[in-house]
Amino acid sequence: MTVVSSSATSRVLATLHSALAAWREGDPAPLEEWSARELDEAGAPVESPLREWAQALEALAETARGRSGGRETDGKVLDFVRMLLRFSRPDGATATASDAPGRPREFWRKVRTAFPADDVDRALDWWFPRRGVADAATPPPPASWSASDRVLGVLRADWTKRGDVLAFDQRTGADALLELFGRGVSWLGPRWSTSGEEIEAPARVTALESGPNAGAAEWTFRAGGREITRLAVTLHGRRLALLADLHAEGDVVAALDVPAGLSYQPLAAPGAATLKPDKSGKSAQAVLIAPGEARFDAASRRLQLRSTAGGRWLPLLVSWDHARHRRPLTWVELTVAEDGRRCPRDVAWAARASWGRSETFVFYRSLGRSARRSFLGCSTTARLLVGRFTPEGDVEPIVTLE
Repeated sequence: MTVVSSSATSRVLATLHSALAAWREGDPAPLEEWSARELDEAGAPVESPLREWAQALEALAETARGRSGGRETDGKVLDFVRMLLRFSRPDGATATASDAPGRPREFWRKVRTAFPADDVDRALDWWFPRRGVADAATPPPPASWSASDRVLGVLRADWTKRGDVLAFDQRTGADALLELFGRGVSWLGPRWSTSGEEIEAPARVTALESGPNAGAAEWTFRAGGREITRLAVTLHGRRLALLADLHAEGDVVAALDVPAGLSYQPLAAPGAATLKPDKSGKSAQAVLIAPGEARFDAASRRLQLRSTAGGRWLPLLVSWDHARHRRPLTWVELTVAEDGRRCPRDVAWAARASWGRSETFVFYRSLGRSARRSFLGCSTTARLLVGRFTPEGDVEPIVTLE
């Protein structure tokens, strides 16, 4: 398990610039050593923070100009290009890093010129169309990616201009970097904090799921003497995400940054609020779908969340479908049964969220040992289930974690 140290910020870029200086003098060996050490097999930087990825690629692109660092190095750099592309919003800016790159279109033009790849061009042409260039037949790179040995990943369905992105990075500390982006707006991020205690052990990945309908990532870490499990789920094409913390014991306290330019307006449904940008016609709803309190601190621009009634589970549902929000929002906790008996809240939890009568989703989480349980007539052994509740009264699973 690799954890990003505070010194990694300057060290990774410093060693890259030293390797590039040697490359300009005709010696590719230091660059080959740098790429082998700093980039994993998928091309993702092992230690470098997200805010530095664009700086590193820009330095590589400026130095390249027809040089070759060897087949292995060139392949690694191309994978690095694909990786930064995954962690970029459709406007070309790096997720969670609002200050880099400063001019996304110019940055990506420079990168694609230095390191041409048909699949990268396909995605970039959707973001930044070029005149007189026909749409290539080459498919773009896979959109979603998550590391299995460290908490770093991005959940996205496609490369469209209006595509949704959920990027996360908790390679160090108890705070995660997070950005939830949809319909051209950044709705939450760039920090997702827990109770403010020091982390005692690196976060480790406990589950990953990626498919055409949804993506999910789960990871666990220790802070303040407690084990904390964190969950991120996106429902592709439905403009819905679920962000949740589960504590092994004690109430849960968490906070999420709300980007500048968004207003916060409480709704009638408990624990629910609307986020609105300055632009009209767009909105998001953030709904705490378990007993708890949600409060927006305007000074720090943080959405502060706390479980109540002894709850160890704090799930926040986020919707950014403005048409959906024209219908009334309601949510209720559901009864979960095991062997014909109702489960206590600290064993299993389920909830149903509805917008009017036409769109209802259900959420289930096992909080104790695994077992076969049921809710709304649905029987499952999964520890997480997110699905659609049909007008006929059936539960159609969209994503499950076993």
